[in-house]
Amino acid sequence: AHRIDTTVEDGNRYFVVRTNVLSGLPVRAGFERYGGDAYFDMKWRPVKIVDKGLGALREDGCDPAVTTTPQDAQWERAKFRFRSSLSVLVTLVDHLYGIHLEASNILVTAMREQLSPNHPLRRFLIPFTYHTITINDDARSNLIQPRSMGPRCFAFDDVGLQLAFAAAPSLLVSGVEVSATEGGPFLNRAEYVDYLKNKKGIDTEYFRQSKTYFLILRKFVVDYLACYFPSMAAVVMDPEMQAMFKQFSHQIEITSLLSVISDRPAKDTEVSAVYKKMIDVIATSLFMVTAGHEQTGAVEAYMQDASFCAFKWEPGALIGTKQTATAQA
Repeated sequence: AHRIDTTVEDGNRYFVVRTNVLSGLPVRAGFERYGGDAYFDMKWRPVKIVDKGLGALREDGCDPAVTTTPQDAQWERAKFRFRSSLSVLVTLVDHLYGIHLEASNILVTAMREQLSPNHPLRRFLIPFTYHTITINDDARSNLIQPRSMGPRCFAFDDVGLQLAFAAAPSLLVSGVEVSATEGGPFLNRAEYVDYLKNKKGIDTEYFRQSKTYFLILRKFVVDYLACYFPSMAAVVMDPEMQAMFKQFSHQIEITSLLSVISDRPAKDTEVSAVYKKMIDVIATSLFMVTAGHEQTGAVEAYMQDASFCAFKWEPGALIGTKQTATAQA
């Protein structure tokens, strides 16, 4: 639901969910490559799947695209490949990297290193960062290290997995990927949802509810800080807050060009703009580690059936291997 895009081909508008971004990554011998962009009409009826991951990986990067429609004999295989590839993309990029290694990891690191134990914001963030360090340490040991459970679940070879993690920042879709010419990047999720609706025609229940929830979180942050800081300027000028956000914006890869604090703001308009960025970053972080984690991490209902989607499968198969079924369940 969070990876829906729109496109126009031959005058027709489609919804599309893309996984061909994984098709150029090498996999171990005995497994198929990932891939498949699924197209839907404006009533969400499937139209076609365009797959660049079939066959051996070409060294020139010009892998042919195979288009399959619901009337074709290979439609079931195309659907299985798309669902499986999407499960890998969401699990590796959005969940493991985006939520654990980026959003939660850098938030708790900046908070611990720059905010004193009794700082109001640190006390506010404690419930949202509880056990984060332990969980992320376990993820590093069990899901990221070579020959651990994570690499064994996926079909990628060592090079492919390294390339997947290296590409992950550019594959995330959360608002910061929107170009300046399109009005982005967006730190405010409500503004991002409005952009999707007004510019791309994407108006789904998921995005409507995520906007409502984000605005609740944002108001929560604003009301809480107002109990401890008499003004926006007091928030912006707080030395510990400045130090935390400087570290956060410096370390997080997906917002490396979106420095929240550059210099001490001198005008009221600058104070207001910096305050808005601070609040948006906090609220977005809270969204990511709660609803965002549930959205990208709760894939167990789909992964329990290795014939519905699998983290890896043998060439031509419509089901994951026995070892894959055991590991992903």
